[in-house]
Formats: sequence, C-alpha cells, structure tokens
Amino acid sequence: MSIALAIGLTLSPVIALQAITFYDGPKIDENGLAIEYNNGVCRVAVKGKDSDGERIFAEFSRRLRDGNLSVSLEGPFMQQFSDADPNANHPVTVVFDTGSSAPSRSGGYDVGGFRESAWGGWGPGEASDATYAALRGKSAFSVEMDGNTYGPFTWTGSGALWTALDDCEADNS
Repeated sequence: MSIALAIGLTLSPVIALQAITFYDGPKIDENGLAIEYNNGVCRVAVKGKDSDGERIFAEFSRRLRDGNLSVSLEGPFMQQFSDADPNANHPVTVVFDTGSSAPSRSGGYDVGGFRESAWGGWGPGEASDATYAALRGKSAFSVEMDGNTYGPFTWTGSGALWTALDDCEADNS
C-alpha cells in the first residue's frame, strides 16, 4: 500500500465528518417560537434548558385532520436514553406556568435515528382538545417524564404558542 493511500484512508473519516451538517434545532423567531407546517401538521417549537443547563427544544404539533396533539423534546439529554426501549410506554406530563398540568396518554423515546427525541401524545379527540385549550393564555411550560423535568420553555406574549398553532391551522385548513 502506498503512503498516499494510507494517509488518505486515515483522513477520510475526518474529511467525511466535515461534510455533515449537525442539527442545531429550529430557527427561533424574536418571540421565541419556530413555526412550521408540512404534511397536514402544524408545529411550534420553543427552546428551554435541561437539568444540566444544556439548550433543548420542545415542539408541540397538531395534526389537522383529527386534532391529535403531541409534544416532543430534542437535545443532548437524549444520549442518556440511547438504550431505551422504543416500544415501551413512558407518558409525559406538561406542567403550565399557571400550575395546571396535562398528562399524556402515551409517550416514549425515539432513539437510534439522526434526530432522537422524547415524546408524549394525547391521541385524537377529547384529551388532545383539552390540552390544546390549556395552552391558550399560557407563557411557559415544563415537561416531566420518568422522574425528570425539562424546561421551563418560555416565549414572548401570553398565549403566543397557542395562537401560532391556531393561526397555522386556520391558514392550512
């Protein structure tokens, strides 16, 4: 083997890593929210911190065809759950700044992919509608899951997260 080939093979993983774009979270606007619509789903993301002070993101999504509401969390904290069973049910509880809370029907860890997350969902119908309504007028929330608390997640303007979801639904229905 030539020296040039050996050096090339040694450096190729380093050079390949330079071409990878690492996910740095959604593009947050001046109100502290990132709003997105695609494939019949409205999503609003907001940043917060985990217990180690690391930046994380929470995203509420609402599927327009049936009103199914879910929340997902992304950030470095997911490394500790890399061995989590993706089929196990780990519901979350969203705790609002007013002290009210909304426990999800289901939840879990989406691990092993490029964008790993923890999530909770309320399912179509009454539970999603109640949690969606509970977002109205709020300006912060935290998420509790498996004895851990993430957040608080805050934004500018009381009820702005609910308004962004509602506007997205109105614009795309």
